[in-house]
Amino acid sequence: MEQSNAKRVAVVGGGIAGLTAALRLAESGYQVDLFEAAPALGGRTKSFYDEEVDEWVDNGPHVMVGAYHATLKLLGDVNALQHVRWQSSLTLSLWDKERGLFDLKAVSWLPVNIALIWAAYRLPEHGLSSVKAMLRLAMTMVNRDEEQTVQQWMDEMKAPKRLIEDMLEVLCLGVMNEPMQTANAKTFARVLATSFSSHKNAKMGWFNKPLSQALVAPIADKLRSLGVNMELRHSVRNLGELNHDAVVLALPAFARNRLLGINEEVETQAITNIHLWFEERIALPNMMQGMLGTYGQWLFDVSAMMKKQGGLQHLCVIISADESDLPQQTLIDLALKEIEMMLGKKLPEPKKVRFIREKRATVLVRNTGSVDLPSHVFDAVEAPSSGQLPATIELAVISGEKAARLVHLSHKINT
Repeated sequence: MEQSNAKRVAVVGGGIAGLTAALRLAESGYQVDLFEAAPALGGRTKSFYDEEVDEWVDNGPHVMVGAYHATLKLLGDVNALQHVRWQSSLTLSLWDKERGLFDLKAVSWLPVNIALIWAAYRLPEHGLSSVKAMLRLAMTMVNRDEEQTVQQWMDEMKAPKRLIEDMLEVLCLGVMNEPMQTANAKTFARVLATSFSSHKNAKMGWFNKPLSQALVAPIADKLRSLGVNMELRHSVRNLGELNHDAVVLALPAFARNRLLGINEEVETQAITNIHLWFEERIALPNMMQGMLGTYGQWLFDVSAMMKKQGGLQHLCVIISADESDLPQQTLIDLALKEIEMMLGKKLPEPKKVRFIREKRATVLVRNTGSVDLPSHVFDAVEAPSSGQLPATIELAVISGEKAARLVHLSHKINT
């Protein structure tokens, strides 16, 4: 982008979308003021310090995929790529109480499409029925109906029960945080097509530090070096407060609507994270373990992800699309029991447990239509519609970059 003659831009929201927009605008010479209502930057990707365990903790573990091209470029631009560790090739480690432990592994010496089909064929109780269903899915990814659900697509393709349980449902919950019965098929098809287009795109990675250090801090440091003014604990309640040439709204859709006085419901979904710390070391089958037919879908060894030596071992159970009204202690007891079932032995008493439910963790994919904004206001809102990527870190980065481009384009037109 070209230099902008130092026009002033306000960015409202200090999550990843807002940080990205501020970075791209500042790189182009704009004077940027960023306003964040919370006491720390990062939105839902920020971390907190737990004094009792002497550890920085994310609300829940975040997994990267190789197809997050915009996020990877952002990490590279702020010299933070070293904070992501990668699998050598896609491997989903799974367990259920009937078949035990097994892996969905896409071998790197075959083309990725063949590797995935071969991986599904080799799963216990799969065989040719899964192969045929995967071929049907591949041939029907384009031209999905805007309102079709993932479950309706699976029914149409006659996807076998085991393929749904072991692969498709796992991916739908993990990426979209929504059950197949309501998740948007067109968006899910885009996720599959993008993520499994190559071995490089398909592999999974994870941050080796808490997100505040691995992602947020490097962006904030870059913003400071570019002269961006960042005001924390500053809640913008009316656009009239902002005396700027342009404003970028980098907020979840429900927060944007509240700011603009729009009375429109925004559907969101919760994620529950159950953090467990143990004095006695617990040997898990894998650092990221998928669990099938259980209430908690993923078990993470956070200490291993962070390469933490010594101290308490930190595990985290994730419950995606959590709509339960069960008491916290009931869910904690259930999570511990499910881990014991997988390991085949009783767990020691946790030294500490922390229960975190993000009630609005994900803005769901819905066709809500666009919002009329003043000509100087630009949207970096998190409100995916059918066929767009779901609300992930990648979408936040893309939204922030898009808003910055639109600000710059508007300035060029007006000058």
